[in-house]
Amino acid sequence: MFDGEIFTPKLTENNLLLLKSTAGFLNLKVNQSKNLVNAWSNCQEKQKILLHFMSSVSNDIQNIEKSLLSDGFHIAICNKLSIDDEVSLIKLGFRASVSSDAPAHLLLETISKILKGNLYFSNEALSKFILNYQKQTLSEGQVLLITSTTKKEKEVLSLVCNGFSNEQVAHQLNVSINTIKMHMQNIYKKTNIRNRSHLLLAYNQGMEIN
Repeated sequence: MFDGEIFTPKLTENNLLLLKSTAGFLNLKVNQSKNLVNAWSNCQEKQKILLHFMSSVSNDIQNIEKSLLSDGFHIAICNKLSIDDEVSLIKLGFRASVSSDAPAHLLLETISKILKGNLYFSNEALSKFILNYQKQTLSEGQVLLITSTTKKEKEVLSLVCNGFSNEQVAHQLNVSINTIKMHMQNIYKKTNIRNRSHLLLAYNQGMEIN
């Protein structure tokens, strides 16, 4: 039994070689489907990871199918990577960015960390994103994250922000996966936060709900 499934939109020989070696160490299944959107949405594994190989972050993020970003763990493997590139990736909900010339063990370390609920970006990029985020006045929706979420939504939020997938949260709370998805949609609507990475950052900035 696998611990998760790993994908990439660019099925080149070198990319597949990297996926297979990484998957072997982390007990992940490699998905080689050419219909990525369909394979991603139908994935039954508890954890699913998408490696985005990017030559130019600013250009390549324009070509990402947005439905892919609604769930799962996304890692950018980049030929060139600036602080602003990293901030752009954080805004899109990516969990990590890695240089394409980084040693293989760093990718293994990165995937292990994000599966435990962490982000993996440079301190400079995270600082820039957080400082810009803090300058913004909290929206009514973000205030509702603190004051108006239901008890069950708070339980779901706590588990999600501690690295649990929707499937794991459903198992933990003994409810259906559709119930968890409904709670997540309600949280997003109340907060105007678009994805899990933003929820994680908000949660860790003192917006944790008791």
